[in-house]
Amino acid sequence: MFGSSPKISTNNEWDQLQSVVVGDATGAYKPDDMHFEEPGGYTSGIIPQAVMDLDRFARTLEQEKVKVYRPKQNNFNWGGGMYNYCPRDRLLIIGDTVVDCNMQYSIRNNESKYLDVVLKKAKRILTVPRDQGIFFDAANVCRLNNKLLYLISKSGNINGAEWLADNFPDHEVEITRTYSGVHIDSTFCPVANGLVVINKDRVNKDTLPQCFKDWEIIWLGSEDLPQKNVFAGEAVASNYILLNFFMIRPNLAVIDDAPVLQDALKTNGVDSYVIPFTHSRILGGGHHCVTLDLHRRYK
Repeated sequence: MFGSSPKISTNNEWDQLQSVVVGDATGAYKPDDMHFEEPGGYTSGIIPQAVMDLDRFARTLEQEKVKVYRPKQNNFNWGGGMYNYCPRDRLLIIGDTVVDCNMQYSIRNNESKYLDVVLKKAKRILTVPRDQGIFFDAANVCRLNNKLLYLISKSGNINGAEWLADNFPDHEVEITRTYSGVHIDSTFCPVANGLVVINKDRVNKDTLPQCFKDWEIIWLGSEDLPQKNVFAGEAVASNYILLNFFMIRPNLAVIDDAPVLQDALKTNGVDSYVIPFTHSRILGGGHHCVTLDLHRRYK
């Protein structure tokens, strides 16, 4: 359940976390119109394990004095979306503004009703038009203070980047086409101001976005990641989901079981909580995906 209303203000992916939504896998369902090979419910055991993994993650954040909110539970086989597992996909927070995105799969637009702690308490809500050919998932955007890096992919078109530029004129919107799949956060993974982990199998020095030209870069690829097994069901995320980590503050991350990533972060002065997500490939979300940071203390 949601508790007291949080302050909503976040400008980047790394400042000191004050409050956050952590997703919930309860009631997850694969809708018929989202092109799953096997639509319907998930294989027995997947959802209970995911719930336990998410609960452990939430408790860890609470131990770090972060206020944690959880979505309202819903049984999605009754319609109205896919799941509450990845709130990162649904809403985009830029400063104190909440962007109600028009998602790649419009059925997922309904998931916002389970995030009412965000929508009801936001000072400003901008709703992306549903009828003007503009679509993007919130997870197509990486926030870098006064810059927004926008991935054009299956889940975000050029019209989305133009809409953001028009509605956030105080931000520079840079476009990248480095990954044609869906979201940005297993390709570019900021750690702190001036430090970023980048998927070297998707990006090279020639395709590096301008916003990272002066940053220190940790280049990691498939050979640096252990194979994350798919125990049952259809994988919707690649093994690169292991790069999908979440920053509590610039010197503390939450990661999956990825020793090379952990060592690389440690070398750069960043400690890590290691919290494995057993079914992140099946459910399509790592630690960054399953969160929606509401308030980060901006320096």
